[in-house]
Amino acid sequence: MKQLFEFKHVHGDDKATEVSMSRLSDENNDLEHPDHTVRLSSLDNNGTYRAPNLDEVEDVDGDDDRDKDDVSYYELAAKLVTALVTLSSVGQQKRFERVLIMFKPGSETDIDILHFKPGNTDISAPDYVVTATNPDRFRNYRTIKNPIDADGDGDVDSDDSLIYRKLATSFASMRDLRP
Repeated sequence: MKQLFEFKHVHGDDKATEVSMSRLSDENNDLEHPDHTVRLSSLDNNGTYRAPNLDEVEDVDGDDDRDKDDVSYYELAAKLVTALVTLSSVGQQKRFERVLIMFKPGSETDIDILHFKPGNTDISAPDYVVTATNPDRFRNYRTIKNPIDADGDGDVDSDDSLIYRKLATSFASMRDLRP
């Protein structure tokens, strides 16, 4: 499975921002037509996102039901992805429209985090790739290859690597991805 993250702007009365989290099966390489999508809204635009209801989330923890534990995976992932200033709409720093997270082809542990600029929908030609490697025995990722300035502070440092490590760890923790 692959996890796609996008920020959407809802132009209602509250002008809330949504994080769109979509899943694509291994066979699906069409970023425009994911297999399953959940939109999480930040009602007060404070960076706290809530999943709409249990019917829309997947059984990501593999216990054969949809419950608050599954919702918490989505809410945590939305919180983590909001740390990517280059994906969000913070000032003029937005550089990418989508971020796709997937296991690196040919690897059971390494994770690729593919970045796509606006207009790029070609999954085989991402604009930038960050790779998470070296998970510990608890499946927490320790090494980030090719990080970029994820937090928008003007440099590439351990804070940026931490954002990518948390994203990779969250993705890898979703064991059973069934709609």
